[in-house]
Amino acid sequence: MIREVPTHRGLALIAVLWIVAALSLAATGLIHSAKLEIRKASRHRAVVEAAALGDAANRLVLQEITARALPVNKSEHVELEFGGRWIRVRARSLNGLVDINNAAEPLLAALFQHAAGVAPANAAVLARAVVEWRKRPAAGGTPIGFDAPEDLLAVPGVDYALYARIQDLISASLRGGGLVNPEAAPLPVLVVLAEGNVALASQLYAQRENSPLPMDTTSLNAAFKGGGSGGPLSVIAEVPLDGAVTLERSWVVALSSSGRNGLPWRVIEQRQRLLSSAN
Repeated sequence: MIREVPTHRGLALIAVLWIVAALSLAATGLIHSAKLEIRKASRHRAVVEAAALGDAANRLVLQEITARALPVNKSEHVELEFGGRWIRVRARSLNGLVDINNAAEPLLAALFQHAAGVAPANAAVLARAVVEWRKRPAAGGTPIGFDAPEDLLAVPGVDYALYARIQDLISASLRGGGLVNPEAAPLPVLVVLAEGNVALASQLYAQRENSPLPMDTTSLNAAFKGGGSGGPLSVIAEVPLDGAVTLERSWVVALSSSGRNGLPWRVIEQRQRLLSSAN
């Protein structure tokens, strides 16, 4: 004789199976979340350590620069082994960049055209907008200007895509005449000074990097270029992380005034960003 299993027993079994499945899913989710948090904490620690190494490398380079008591006229590159890693440090005078607080309209237009790929007419409009924006009076009547390069994003017509193409070529920390020192200019800025002549800019860049002689700048736009040394320095340490990622630790430094602890420099600005090999 066949006995029927009561229906409530079958339902109870199904309920138990559902509870077990739900608990398994919850446990899997918790484990996954825990792994993500561990990865985040590990990456954060790696970034903090890399920033400390970058700061240490920047200090070593600044010690060497101040010890020799000679101005930084050209862009300088050095590689240091520090903390078990090879760290590349670049130092250059900020007068090799375009000063967005003082550069004249034609130079700004050339920057937008030849470094950001903006059409000439639109580049001129953007240059005019930058000048008008920085001239706005503050409470005391003096022009507001720009406190940092990213302030350029507040100018009508400047979006992030455009800013990203020129962010490494501009400075808001200079208080000079708005001209560019070709001896300290990176290659893209030399292209701007050469009014888009990439071949000429590349030739001058190669000559400057490989020769102790002064750079021949006669073929560059005379209205854009200036000379001299002094003023703030840009010191940038590139610290490799795991994989194809690099932490770029940037300082803007004034050498002429004493900083904390009696150091012969003062850090005006600190920035950092993560760069992948795709960049």
